[in-house]
Amino acid sequence: MCSRFAIIAFLLDIVLVAQQPAALPPGFTGDPRIISVFNRISQQTARLTPMLAEVHARDWVTKGASETYVAQLESAQQQVKAVQTEMGALAQHPDHMQDCMKGLFRVQALHGSLESLMGGLRRYQNSPMADLIESVAAEDQSDLEQLQSYILDLANQKEQEFLVVDHEAQRCRASISREPAPGKKKPGSQP
Repeated sequence: MCSRFAIIAFLLDIVLVAQQPAALPPGFTGDPRIISVFNRISQQTARLTPMLAEVHARDWVTKGASETYVAQLESAQQQVKAVQTEMGALAQHPDHMQDCMKGLFRVQALHGSLESLMGGLRRYQNSPMADLIESVAAEDQSDLEQLQSYILDLANQKEQEFLVVDHEAQRCRASISREPAPGKKKPGSQP
C-alpha cells in the first residue's frame, strides 16, 4: 500500500531521475555514432558555403529573373549557418528531442530552398555548378536517414519512460484513494 511518505519518495525519485541523464540504448546520449552523424551533417553543409558565394542571383535579375531568387539565395546562406550551429549544439546534447527535430527540419528547409534556387542557377548562370551544389547537398541523405531513425528511437524511449512514470503514479493514486482520510477510523476498528 502506498502511503503519503511513499508518494513523496516516489516523486523525489522522479525528480532525481529527470535530473540525471537517462540510461539509453546505443545510439543515444554520448554515443559517438550519433554525434558523428551530427558532425558530418554540419561539415557537409559547410561545404555549400563557398559554392553559394559563387551564385550571383542579383545578376540574374538583370537577365529577367525574379527577385525571389535573391531572397532564396540569402535564405539558403542563412540556413547553412543555422544547420552548422544546430548540429554543433546537438553534438553536445543529443538527447534533446526538440533540438533534434528542429535540426532535421532546418536541414529539410535548406534542401527545399536549394531546389528552386538551383533551377535559377541552371537557367541564368551555370548548369554544371547547379549540378555540383545539388550533389554536395545530397551527400547528407544517409546521415539524414540516420538522424530520422535516431529521432524515432529517442521519441520511443521518451514515451516508454513516460508510460512507466504514469503507470506508477496511477497505481499510487489508486492506493491512496482506498486509504481512509486522516482522523477517520477504519471500519471495524476499536476506539
